[in-house]
Amino acid sequence: MDLTTFLIQCLNSVQYGLLLFLIASGLTLIFGIMGVINLAHGSFYMIGAYLAFTLSSLTGNFVAALLLGIALAVLFGYLLEWCFFSFLYEREHLQQVLLTYGLILVIEEMRSILVGDDVHGVPVPDWLSGGIAIGNDMTYPVYRLFISGVCVLLAAAMYAALKKTRVGMMVRAGATNREMVQSLGINISLLYRIVFAIGVAIAVLAGMIAAPVSSVYPGMGGSVLI
Repeated sequence: MDLTTFLIQCLNSVQYGLLLFLIASGLTLIFGIMGVINLAHGSFYMIGAYLAFTLSSLTGNFVAALLLGIALAVLFGYLLEWCFFSFLYEREHLQQVLLTYGLILVIEEMRSILVGDDVHGVPVPDWLSGGIAIGNDMTYPVYRLFISGVCVLLAAAMYAALKKTRVGMMVRAGATNREMVQSLGINISLLYRIVFAIGVAIAVLAGMIAAPVSSVYPGMGGSVLI
């Protein structure tokens, strides 16, 4: 293997690792702060990929599809926590596992009914379709660098939000002692609902930005978390 090929493989590895970090950060946010074991997190990633395919086809603009998809993901996560996950905080982990596994089955069946079982592709936006020359005759896709940049920026934003803001302080306090935070007059249920919605939105965003390089296919949420 020559040096150019080795460098490209290293860049691909970094990009994929950052994407996995983005997926895992949403999972960690939900489990680490709320204490809920969410087996359906990979399904949220798959939803993101299918949203990228559907919304980019409807709008014809990848950025508009991203923004609309994130907004829908936040709403979906908020309603999902309100309807189901809000009843799990005082339950055993086995009951959390059973509910979230059931969600996987429901989401997979809904995906099959709504969009079918075919494999789809999402085109890379024209402004990100170029490549950077590496060596004499090889290029590295700009879109993969875009994915890495989005992951790094989001990681920095999450760190700043959790460590440097008042809301982040309340979230960390709620994770440590839920009853004490409630006694201080903070609506911990609403706070958890927002945290869950953000965790879902992060997974959906990961699926949306990964769609142009990984295709969109049934069961992709399970394969990425294995």
